[in-house]
Amino acid sequence: MSNRHLLLFLVLLNKVCSIPTCNNQCCRFVERFPGRLRRLREDYVQIRDFYEANDDLDIALLDQTIEDSFKTPFACHVMNGILDFYLGTVLPAAIAGVSDDTNELRPHVESIQMIFDELKRDVTKCRKYFACQKQFDVIKLNATYNQMETKGMYKAMGELDVLFNYIESYLASKRHRNDAVHF
Repeated sequence: MSNRHLLLFLVLLNKVCSIPTCNNQCCRFVERFPGRLRRLREDYVQIRDFYEANDDLDIALLDQTIEDSFKTPFACHVMNGILDFYLGTVLPAAIAGVSDDTNELRPHVESIQMIFDELKRDVTKCRKYFACQKQFDVIKLNATYNQMETKGMYKAMGELDVLFNYIESYLASKRHRNDAVHF
């Protein structure tokens, strides 16, 4: 083997050795999340204009308080509570609101719903991995949503990109964590 080939081999070996390996399903879930996030954003791009066009409210549903909550030790509970909110309230209303004129939205909303359902299941399985400390109270979010009446669904769907960013930041903060915690 020539010196050049040996040097190339050592550089590649160093890169392989420096990449942390996941030793449990929770670590693998976090490491693979960018693929799910890409799919969420692709689906959202297909529906965003419709929901933003129907959102004429000036108040934010996913405000700074929620973003700040994603940066705390109980962020996994925040994410779990918000996923419950979207899965139990917002996405069913969005699917129910699809008409013959807007039927092209249905597969994208259903895809987001499926990915959120998988995400919720994985977050629940990995609570110890995320070192969750305190429950998140989603009551204020629900109250604001309900005050918006029929426009609440448009607001919540129109802010999905904001939620994706919160989730992405939180899960990115958990990447490359190679401890022995199992679910």
